[in-house]
Amino acid sequence: MAQGLSLLNEVELVNLPQLKGGTRNDIVLASPSLHKLKVMGCPQLTPFIISTNIQVLEFSEMTEKKQISNVIVPEMRGGTSTSMEYLTISNFEELFEYYGYNLSSLKILNLSRLIELRVIWSGPIQVGNYQNLTELDVKDCKRLRYIFPLTMARNLPQLWRLDISDCEELEQIIEKDQTSSQHHLQAVCFPNLIWITIRNCENLKCLFPITLAHGGLQKLENIILGRISKLEQVFEGDEPNVSKEEEKVIHLPRLTDLQLDGLPNLVSFGHVGYHFVFQSLLILRVVDCPNITTRFSFDSEKSVHAKTQACQLVDEIIVKESATAQETRWPI
Repeated sequence: MAQGLSLLNEVELVNLPQLKGGTRNDIVLASPSLHKLKVMGCPQLTPFIISTNIQVLEFSEMTEKKQISNVIVPEMRGGTSTSMEYLTISNFEELFEYYGYNLSSLKILNLSRLIELRVIWSGPIQVGNYQNLTELDVKDCKRLRYIFPLTMARNLPQLWRLDISDCEELEQIIEKDQTSSQHHLQAVCFPNLIWITIRNCENLKCLFPITLAHGGLQKLENIILGRISKLEQVFEGDEPNVSKEEEKVIHLPRLTDLQLDGLPNLVSFGHVGYHFVFQSLLILRVVDCPNITTRFSFDSEKSVHAKTQACQLVDEIIVKESATAQETRWPI
């Protein structure tokens, strides 16, 4: 059977309530040629084993909680395999619960309607283990509190799209505990991130730490934030060395689309003392953000500027008049 599956590239298991994990299924899912796996509505499948050659993973409507289980790892030819050549999925409460896995082939990860999911990655992440992850899509995972542990966020050089929605307990994108310092956060960088969309995550208070904006998002083109009732800042600024008198300029040179919609507690795009410059912005939408104190303007070079006022609410977006104003599109 294993020889007959040597060219198997893609498997979809959808709405199979009686399907159980076991030796025969493990032979299929652990095939080194398997590059794409979709598992949806198979509540008895866990535990199961996947080859670490996997490139696309999609899990949906899986409900298995964490429990103690014994998983037999199949041997490769010659009997030289180690467990690190296989990914063990034993539950959908802590998904990747063993830090030693090298999933450097994984490019796309889609997680949806995992009602028990609390942690995607746990434990320290080794450099290179997820170095080719390009897209992460997380939807309707009600118990999830953060997306990336700090060690994970430091090692995602190829990530270009991040799409999160309907995660009502989500509090942080990058986990920041009491021991996380600005020095540690400065090591976080998403050099290829282009697209960020976050919607309906009511407990999220900020998007990223301000340190990430200092050169860590140079390819970012789209920020779309909608219906996040507790969001207070887009970039959380708590650097002690920045004073109100000394302005810090941050460039997001490729940002073309900025949409802030339905954010009733949003106070600022960045903390007082920060001056954001968007050289390529074409679309600016700020709707239902009654408490925002960030003032948007543009200059004669068509760069858009965002500065936060210390004690003054901005009731509307203020665009300074210039000779080029008629040439600039502002779909508000």
